[in-house]
Amino acid sequence: MPNPRTLQIFRKDPRAKLPIRSHDNAIGMDVHAFLLTESGRPTTRAIHQKGTTAVPTGLVVRPPPGHYIQCCSRSGLAQKGIFVANAPGIIDPDFTGELIILLFNGSWETHYITHEHRIAQLILCPIIGCDIVEIKDLPIPQGRGEAGFGSSGL
Repeated sequence: MPNPRTLQIFRKDPRAKLPIRSHDNAIGMDVHAFLLTESGRPTTRAIHQKGTTAVPTGLVVRPPPGHYIQCCSRSGLAQKGIFVANAPGIIDPDFTGELIILLFNGSWETHYITHEHRIAQLILCPIIGCDIVEIKDLPIPQGRGEAGFGSSGL
């Protein structure tokens, strides 16, 4: 019987790199850009200033039962203003398409992603489901009440 926490990976192309952990205790698994021309030559993808670009990975990922995957920014890219645009991106357990990472460039300079560049990290998370129940009355809590943003001070 397979490990109940095994992440299954399918390479759409055998040249796509599998995710890696940079360190033994790393929670996130780095994923790589899969940027090859039709003739198989490595290429680059520009992320223009204040723009978003879809970057393919060449992978299909399948989390184990009862889990989903969060796709998060890598700190080294975030330091340069490059973030996962919809962070964390959510990969549902029933998604069977290619993992494509949306990267946003928050800097004032164009940034280039090259083939096999580590572009994001995947984090395996347990699914905690809940029921949704509509209520007709909203009891007024003691303390904070409707005080919102900044109500607890700086």
